[in-house]
Amino acid sequence: MKKLLFLTASLLLLPALCAAESSLSAPEQSSSGRDPYLLEKITVTAGKRESDLKEYPGSVSVVSETALEMKGAWDLSEALQMVPNAYMKNTTSGNAVIIRGLSTIDTSLFSPAGLYVDDVAYPLNYMQDLDLMDVERLEVSRGPQGTLYGANSEAGVINVVLAQPGPETRAKANAEYGDYNRLRLAASVSGPVYQDKLFIGASALRTTTDGYVTNLSKDDDRAGKREVTGGRLSLRYVPSQAWDLSLSMDGRNKNLGLGALRYLSGPNRTEAYDVKSNAADLAHENSLDQSLRVKHSGDWADFVSITSHRGYGYDFIMDVDRSATPMGESDVDLELGSWSQEFRLSSKRPGPLAWLVGAYGKQDNLEVTMARNFAVAARSYKLKTDSDLQSCAAFGQATYTIADGLRFTAGLRLEISGASGDQHYKSLSADRKYSRDLDSTELLPMAALSYDLNRHLTMYASFSTGHLAGGYNYFSANSLDAFSYEPEYTYNYEAGLKTSWLEGKLLGNLALFHTDIRDKQVREESPGGGVGVWRFSNAAQAHSTGGELELTARPLSGLVISAGVGYAFTEVDQWSVNNGGVSTDYAGKHLPWAPDLTYNLAVSYHHPSGLFARADLFGAGEQYFDAANSLSDDGYQLVGARLGYEWSRCNLSLWIKNAFNETHATKKVLDNSGNIMVQDGDPRTFGVSLNWRF
Repeated sequence: MKKLLFLTASLLLLPALCAAESSLSAPEQSSSGRDPYLLEKITVTAGKRESDLKEYPGSVSVVSETALEMKGAWDLSEALQMVPNAYMKNTTSGNAVIIRGLSTIDTSLFSPAGLYVDDVAYPLNYMQDLDLMDVERLEVSRGPQGTLYGANSEAGVINVVLAQPGPETRAKANAEYGDYNRLRLAASVSGPVYQDKLFIGASALRTTTDGYVTNLSKDDDRAGKREVTGGRLSLRYVPSQAWDLSLSMDGRNKNLGLGALRYLSGPNRTEAYDVKSNAADLAHENSLDQSLRVKHSGDWADFVSITSHRGYGYDFIMDVDRSATPMGESDVDLELGSWSQEFRLSSKRPGPLAWLVGAYGKQDNLEVTMARNFAVAARSYKLKTDSDLQSCAAFGQATYTIADGLRFTAGLRLEISGASGDQHYKSLSADRKYSRDLDSTELLPMAALSYDLNRHLTMYASFSTGHLAGGYNYFSANSLDAFSYEPEYTYNYEAGLKTSWLEGKLLGNLALFHTDIRDKQVREESPGGGVGVWRFSNAAQAHSTGGELELTARPLSGLVISAGVGYAFTEVDQWSVNNGGVSTDYAGKHLPWAPDLTYNLAVSYHHPSGLFARADLFGAGEQYFDAANSLSDDGYQLVGARLGYEWSRCNLSLWIKNAFNETHATKKVLDNSGNIMVQDGDPRTFGVSLNWRF
């Protein structure tokens, strides 16, 4: 592996060094003056100001609106298939983005990766099952980002940038239909309403599908259905060149079928996409969010204020044993009320020093009710948890140009957090109430050094620290001992190259990293707790080592080739547990929910006649689903394609996903008898899509 990484780095370095010594012939120019073979310049806001990608001393991937539409990536899970070392764990037990192998407890509500939509954080894992609508681009920054973003993030940040209303009138719509009765209707419109000072934007989304899962017990072919309705309204007021105010409101409602988990072994075994269940297996999600963004552009600095409120609810009913026998069901109801406020001040004047400072505060009230209703009443119980989570942080980052092309970056985050939680456990044999307060103060530094060897090559090296806050066990505690857990910490080392070859026709970026994880949050048996009772603890030490390589080329006019590969080798260094009275050592095991390899390849071509085509490949390597590494998936590859014709304002295309119907598991778990249950990944799907733009 080390030899492979060294060879890759050498291949990236050599062309850039050659470019410094020799000049290439001038490329042919198009009639518009733009080279038809050059790739578009990539501008990012990962550093909280618009800049060239090479100026940011870290590993960042950008997915454009065009790439999302050509792939048909209408949710975050599919979008991340274009990003190496970023993977969505999308299961009936929750969703979580995995970056560089940093996963979390299966039933945890919080993720090591941060998700932001227009600078507003989405705090819960369930929210990361995001349907994309009116997106301008996605930026994925790997590694801790606490010195730049309001909310803390341990593994990295996904920043979803939405299209903003402006002086130009814009409108677009998408209609798509595929097998399994999949229908997607989306539309957006924006433009000026008053003297080029007041602008309005609106978007709407409706998507439905029967899903691909059949419940044999109930003769129901919609056991995995998905129905999503969403909308967004935004007002933007620009009274002068100095002021820019935006007010937005968005809401979503989802009805989801959760009947995807089936038996792979045992007497209730079924074939792929067939399940047996007697419960409703339904989930309902709703959200209503508001945010106010105020920006003032001064002579020497820019000021930004972001105020947000979020109301979110999620409830579900699911069969506890996934069989036709009425053994019982799990009934969960979750309600979140969240307020946050962020202030940022960033330098504006040119000079050797560029800086940003900010302050952030939030308060979340989270209520979770978990009921296990068994046919045998003595086994039933109800768990009700109320928690208030508060945090405030001061953060900042500065970059100083030491010499021409040589830059030093340093940052610091001070975060003070507190939480109060009360839990009530009630069963036929017990009625217990208990509470615990959690407080922590974290100081998280970072530093980076970058150097432009020439205009084709930038090198950087960085060190950063991250943490994932402690919290409460909302689903599987029954005593104070199993109720809470403490923060985990990471120490991240990274080095990388950002290169441009052939005068802009080929771009290549490489990053290598090593992450030490301390006080890793894990799930363990709760001694004497009984079946279904677990505690979360900080018992493990682990590490993740690997890298990412991304290449983008435009060898011919209209032809774009992009590829990426990410490798994250995770290993437990120290973790011993007691399972059923037997001591077990997990040292040397891999962290669950984290594929060791992700890779992608896309080739797209637009012909001057209007014909266009795209082919996609996404692959994931081996991953494990449990701490003992006894449950695993060997890896899989998904191939997709799109063929269409484009007119001046619309295009029509045929598409296929998972063309070779590759079977794979997104989740595996053991029942109490040792039988394996599995959740299958999406099968082959195909359809037709119509896009219109004005």
